[in-house]
Formats: sequence, structure tokens, C-alpha cells
Amino acid sequence: MNPNGRLCRKGIGALDVDTDDRLTQPLLRDGGELQPASWGEAYERIVDGIEATLDRYGPDAMAFFGAPHCTNEENYLLQKLARMLGTNNIDNRARLCHVSTARALETRVGWPASTNGLAELMDADVIIVAGANPAKRQPIAFNSFVRPAVNDGAALVHIDPIGNATTRLAEIHVTPRPRTDALVFDLVSNRLLDGDHVDRNFIRERTRQFESFAASLRDLDPPQAVSVAGVDETTLDRLAERLATADSVAALVGTGVEGDGTDAPEALLDLLLLTGNLGRSSTGLYVLRGLANEQGATDVGCVPDRLPGHRSVTATDAREQLAEVWGVTPPHSPGKNAREMLAACGEEIHTAVAVGENPAISKCSPEWTRDRLDALDHLVVLDPFLSETASNADVVLPAAVGFEKQGTITNLERRVQRFSPTKTPPGSVRSDFEILRDLGARLLPNSNAFKHQTVADVFDELARVTPTYRKLSFAELGSSGRQWPADADSTLYRDSFETSDGRAVFSSGRSRSTFDSADSLSLITGGRIGESQSDASEAERVLRMHPTDAQDRGIGERERVVVSNEGQTIEVSVELDENVRLTTVYLPAQAANPLLRRGTSTVTVESIYELDQR
Repeated sequence: MNPNGRLCRKGIGALDVDTDDRLTQPLLRDGGELQPASWGEAYERIVDGIEATLDRYGPDAMAFFGAPHCTNEENYLLQKLARMLGTNNIDNRARLCHVSTARALETRVGWPASTNGLAELMDADVIIVAGANPAKRQPIAFNSFVRPAVNDGAALVHIDPIGNATTRLAEIHVTPRPRTDALVFDLVSNRLLDGDHVDRNFIRERTRQFESFAASLRDLDPPQAVSVAGVDETTLDRLAERLATADSVAALVGTGVEGDGTDAPEALLDLLLLTGNLGRSSTGLYVLRGLANEQGATDVGCVPDRLPGHRSVTATDAREQLAEVWGVTPPHSPGKNAREMLAACGEEIHTAVAVGENPAISKCSPEWTRDRLDALDHLVVLDPFLSETASNADVVLPAAVGFEKQGTITNLERRVQRFSPTKTPPGSVRSDFEILRDLGARLLPNSNAFKHQTVADVFDELARVTPTYRKLSFAELGSSGRQWPADADSTLYRDSFETSDGRAVFSSGRSRSTFDSADSLSLITGGRIGESQSDASEAERVLRMHPTDAQDRGIGERERVVVSNEGQTIEVSVELDENVRLTTVYLPAQAANPLLRRGTSTVTVESIYELDQR
């Protein structure tokens, strides 16, 4: 939801919950089957299971899975419970979605978050969208800020191998080969540096390591890089000219620039630093978060290596501050991430708690994942439905959905927004806040750390211990919410960057992409595996490919084909589409799931041919 109260299709569809499938009372596994139970019985089973694991194996034998669908308060309480019990094995899947972009922002400018407010896009001269389709995935932000800016004269540049709804508004569409986005950004930086279309004052006064970055650009072989990226030189020249004459450039990035070891976020950040497009209004780098509370879940510490406020778990002062409020000092060693926790189930991990998350749906083999969950001594799931993970659980607690509870979320522009319930939960359903508070009080009976009476109590506590949320209060958020940090405007880093010396850092020593010219196709996906409330189109088994690629393989419109990679195959029908670049094919993530279980967002399609030709 944006500050004006507008909802996208997913927000509207959130109210369309099938009550027939809802869980309305706790379930306990008895004799191999899940049976109805009281809340008291369920809590007792959970406490007994966790205490048994602590006694036998220690705290690091536990795993806690949070979720970007849960509120700030719920994710805060979950990580608090995990750390007060003695482990940093706490994570949420949203952290991995933008891990490269977040890492680049955090290590080189300050915070792993969008640098500017969405309203600032209205005055940008150039808006770059890379690896994303915000016209469909973030339609409120796109239609409220990007589209009006373009209508008012801004140039939209879309960098993506696939043409989509966002491309229709673009003045320039660059279609690099998959995993070569970094090369494209470096090629543009090279052109700007050669023409001296860079911000020398900004570079001198507000950055460091420019010389090593410039040296790395001089090592670039532009003709070879253009060939590897498979892009049109004329298009790159147009883009460089646009940036050279622009006063303000903003960039929006999605998950398409992540994965497979690419340095695209690093290279894009270099381009913005080179042109002085950070720390000013209508510039900056925006992280296009796709789920309701991706930013907030990370902000409040629902990650294995960071405490609330993005402070390292190894930072003594941060741990001591939390100890003053919690009464317990958090552990200092980073925990396992979500993938590592799942892989360790039944070996190092013996108890898992999943809140609003369904780890059984992952890029790994369903059989492997089920075996991992079955190997646990104790699995607790909080969910509104009997999900795949809940079906393997020892205890299932019925949880409220978003419109049935109170809390806050933090959107992609760092805006903390408050919401209230519009409907009463069915049966004896409770919110995750109530459940986690109750469990904390039972597991830590000698502590006052889980005596919160209201959601507002939790928020005000997390604001006290989270530097980025300091000076925010639940009561003062209002209907439009407030951006963090509270003592600044929507533009971060106006005076200095949040680094050791206040300067932003150029990258250096980036490895260059190569291209395998074998007769194969690169698979690009859209959407997310296991994403709730997703459009029906995301699960369609239709492969989009360029007509020339189809003709080369004797494939016609709507013909059935087999797509394979490393022994995994799926059957789909073909849709011919000139908006798909040559040597690339596109599938929605739900349909491509079997091909993605190597843990990569793009894979090579090794064979594709008509079923009746087999």
C-alpha cells in the first residue's frame, strides 16, 4: 500500500482467503497423524520439545524461520526469542532475494536499503530499471511515480533480456545476455569516463578508491565486452549520451540482477558514484522489494549475522545494548542462513520453528526437503493453512492473516506503516505476536522480556534498540507512516555516507563475464517460487522464446516441447515473442521450479524440442 492508501492487485486479493481451508485450532501429531488440541496442550508440547533439544544438543541445534509476510513486531519477537535462547540461527527468505544489492549498499555507502524516497522519482531526468518489471510487480509505485515522471519528460531505460510491461514505457531497452548486466554498466561507465562526463567534484570530495576503479575500466576491452554481452553499440551510445546530459539519475533494481555470482549491483553503484548520483534528491539506488515486509524483516534483525538495525552480531556495543533491554546478551557467532539450516535438519539442527514461512517449498528437490524436515526431532509451524511444511510438523498453530491483525511493515522506500485489523480471525486463531509472546514467556519464565501487552509495546521496544528506527513511535506513525531514519528527510547521505570515513567506496578488481557460444538457451524466470497471492499467470506452463530461436529448432507457435537442464525436464507449450532476446527463453518461476533447484536464478537450457519428434 502506498501513503495515499492505494492497493495493488495483490493487496486487493489479500482479502480473498478461502475460509474453508483455514486452520482454526492447534494440531498435535499423535500416532503419526495431526489431531486437534487445545492451546495449552500445544504450548506444552512446544516447550517440552525445545527444552529437550536445548538440554541434549544446545541452542545451535535450533532453527528459526521468519517471513517477509509477518509484521516488524512478529519478526522482532522471533529473532529475540531465538537469541535469548542462545542461537543466531534465524533467517527469512527475503534476505536472499536481494543479497548482492544489499551487500553492495551496506559495505560501500551505509544501509542495505533504498537510498531515496519514491516521490523523488518525479523529478529525475533518467530512471534506470534493471532486472525488474515494476509495471507488473510493483504497480502502485510504478504508476504513482515512474509513469508520471516519464509522462513529464524523464527517460526510462529498461535493462532486461525480456521485454515486458515496463519495456512499453521505455525510451531505451538494453537486452544483455543473462549474467552480463555488470558488463553493460561497466561499458557505459567506460564511455562516460573516456568522454569526461563524470562528476569530478563528487568523486574527489565524497568517494574513495576511484583510481583503482578507473584502472579496472581501462583493462576493459569494449569490443569484446560488447560481444560477450550481446548488446547493440548504438543503444549503449544513446544510453551514455542520456546519462552524460542528465542532472539526476535514479536506478531501480530487482531480483533479475541477482544470482550466479554476478556483480551487476556493484557495477551499477559504480556508475551512480561516477556521475554523482547519490546523496541528492531524485537520484540514488532503489531496491524493488517484492513482498510486503522484506525490508522490515531485515531491519529488525531476522537474519543470522545482523542484530536489529543492521548491526553485526559480533559488535560488542550492540550486543551489550540489547542485553540492557532483554536481560540476556545475544550470541556473538553468526548463525546459519535459511538454506544452511534446511540442509542441516536432522544432523546439526534438531528443532525448527517456522513462522509464516513454508520452507518445504524451495528450489531443492521436494523429496530431499521432505526428508530433511522429517529428520527433525521437533518441528513447530505457525501458519493460517496446512502448508507443505505444516503437514510435516509435530505442532501446528493456527495464525491470523494480515487483515486480521495489527502491526507495522516497512516498504521499499524505508517507510514504516501501521495497519489495523479489518476482520476477526475465525475459531481460536491467534496472531503471531500473541503466539510468540506466549511462547517467550513460557520458555523464559524468569524473564520480563516477553511481558508486552500490545503490539505497540513491541514496536516501541524495537525502536529503542534499532538505530534506524530510533525516534519512531507506534502512536506517532499516523496514516501515512514515517521513513527511517526519523531525523532525516527521504534522501539518505546528503552530507556523508555511513562508512568509516563518511565516503562512498568504488569497487575494483571485478571479474569479467564470459559467454558460452554452444547451441544452448539461457532461461530467465519471473515471479517467485512459493509466493502467496501470486497471479495465476505466474504458474502457467508457457515458454516464451524468440521466433528465430524457435525456427532454428523447428518449433512452431503453441507446440509442446521439453525443456531440460542437467537431467531435469519439464514439458511446456511455446509462445513466440520478439520481445525475448535471441538465445534466451522465459518461464514464470512457478513453472520453472524443477529447473531452478540448483539454486540459481538463471540456468542453461540444454535441449528443447517437439515431443512428437522424440
